[in-house]
Amino acid sequence: MKLERLVLENFRQFKGRQELLFSDLVDRNVTLVHAENGFGKTTLLKALLWALYGFDGLMGADGQEPDFEKPEVIIHEGLALAASDPNALHAQVQLTFKHDDARYMLTRSLSLAQQQLDPKKTLLSLELMRDGQTYQQDRPQQWIQSIVPSAISKFLFFNGERINYLAAEKNSAKVTEAIQQMLGLSLLRRTIEDLRHQNVRGRLKSELRDCAGDEKAALLKQQADLEAKIEADKEAMAQVDLNLSAAAKELQAIDAKLAANREAATLQERRQKLNKEIETLSARRDEVTQRLSKLIAEDGYTLFTEDLVAQGEEIVSRLRSEGKIPAKVLDSFLQELLQRGVCICDRHLPPGSPERASVEQLLTVAGDADFNNAVGALDHAIGLLKGVAPKTREALDELNSERLELLRQIREYGEEVEEIHQQLGGKQDEEVQALEEQRKRLELREHDLHSERGRINGAIETAQKEVQGLQTQIRQLTDKEEAAARAQRRLDAVDDSVKLLEEILEAEVQELRPLLNDEINRHFRRIMTKNYWAELGADYTLRIKKHITNLDDAETTETSVALSTGERTVTSLVFIASLVALAKRRSEIPTILKGLSGSTYPIAIDSPFGSLSIFREGVARDIPELAPQVLLLVSPEQYNGAVETALNASRRVGKRYYLAYHGPTIPENANPELVVNGERIQQYFPDEHQEYTELQEI
Repeated sequence: MKLERLVLENFRQFKGRQELLFSDLVDRNVTLVHAENGFGKTTLLKALLWALYGFDGLMGADGQEPDFEKPEVIIHEGLALAASDPNALHAQVQLTFKHDDARYMLTRSLSLAQQQLDPKKTLLSLELMRDGQTYQQDRPQQWIQSIVPSAISKFLFFNGERINYLAAEKNSAKVTEAIQQMLGLSLLRRTIEDLRHQNVRGRLKSELRDCAGDEKAALLKQQADLEAKIEADKEAMAQVDLNLSAAAKELQAIDAKLAANREAATLQERRQKLNKEIETLSARRDEVTQRLSKLIAEDGYTLFTEDLVAQGEEIVSRLRSEGKIPAKVLDSFLQELLQRGVCICDRHLPPGSPERASVEQLLTVAGDADFNNAVGALDHAIGLLKGVAPKTREALDELNSERLELLRQIREYGEEVEEIHQQLGGKQDEEVQALEEQRKRLELREHDLHSERGRINGAIETAQKEVQGLQTQIRQLTDKEEAAARAQRRLDAVDDSVKLLEEILEAEVQELRPLLNDEINRHFRRIMTKNYWAELGADYTLRIKKHITNLDDAETTETSVALSTGERTVTSLVFIASLVALAKRRSEIPTILKGLSGSTYPIAIDSPFGSLSIFREGVARDIPELAPQVLLLVSPEQYNGAVETALNASRRVGKRYYLAYHGPTIPENANPELVVNGERIQQYFPDEHQEYTELQEI
């Protein structure tokens, strides 16, 4: 997919017809839009999403509130207020793009009358232009979903200040879904979902239940009841997660109010710092605990071998003192002489001869080869155990000491946090007291919700094990009725197919994950100056890693780095760029699935440098490589300086625009002039009667 043109007409503050042509040159693939905050950058991005997905495209994709107020108001408010005929006034967004060998024109519109009735219902058309002919596509939304599914839109068109959520462990499922969607694996996932659906598996189970014997019918009923309970528990867990998210937002709002209160500001700032320290220390504690568990699992047994080693040494010492090891001569050597019938001195050893009897007599004192080898292996093992055990004990002591020290620090910080709670709760300021009391209630509410979530999760796991047990019993029953046997075979075939498809899907993802990791690490090292590397773990969580060297033995180990907001943003951007790059060359990758074609996707980012701080220059230098086509919506605060220098040095900016704002007052902290590459451009135009934004090309 390659974007060519975006046309807005009366969309939000963009009054009249506004047009943006995207740069589609390979070596100048960046389109840049300059604008102060409040001039309409976010609206421009939302116009693109509205054209593709309608009202759903305006909603937040990162689990937070949409950064787009009043999404139900699409038409320019000034025009809407002055309109005499609500059916005659429309807002419209038109997107022209290329895909495969055709050009498409997507047009979505909404009348004022329809906005007042239901703004979610829009008019959508999709025209395909090929070989000089234009064709109207049926079911345009389905066509768009097939070209750029809404499930991956949050990875292509997004707010750069919020994209860091992808690097959080709780969002690994979204990362997995993105991999499946963009790398052509969604068909497998949809097939699995279809087979599991009530219309397929559910109907077969009903047929089996209707014709099965009493015993199987009873087991099937138990299974159905358990599966219904599992679904209910999952819905309950989803509600708990929503409640947790709501509680977290309320807690953030209270913290913001306390930080703004003169009486509480100092203590609140200290508490926030302490909580961050506790979070960092807790992450280190978990990492040390994992290393401790790994050490115990792999080498812990050596701590209990002291008596065994002593006994082994005693056995080896006794055998040496008795002259049994090392053996002077081996029985295998003597047996070979007897079989050949010739001694080492070439004297013949015929049966019954004194010479043969002498050699046979030696067999009584000869050492057994297997015995000799076994004792040698025992001696070697004793040496290894004696060497490993002290190191294991030393490492165990060090890790345990580090863990205890971290626990002590966490406890001390926790006690200080509790002391701050006591001080704030005892303030004479009634507002502070009320906020602190409300904060405490929310913390307790969060604890209750986490406890409830754990209980529900345990119930789900228990019920799932019971279902597996029932499935085993059901399969083992022999049903005499042919209909039941046929239904069982069909149900087994569906279950086996689902299992096989799941294995294929997992194998495909696992096979593609090293390639995706290579892409991720390539982009990450271009941006990051530290000696870190990025990695997509087996649980699909994005992590930054580094090496730690033990000063005592100079051994190095890998450990995860606690990410700052900027590092999480960089990691998320790198993941998206890597996924887009891999999707482009998908057809070249030999995997189980055959015949898959590559897909080219553009990327559009609002405020790409907002939360990057020290990483702005690195990201700006690498951003043209994020995708074959990139749209950047930047404010002067983000652009001026290192970003401007890096983008100019890349020579990859093909088109530049700026947003001209007309209104009675300029937005807060905005400048009337814009400076781009040393050129001053007027971007604010006073207007006492109207308020609107224009899109101007530089």
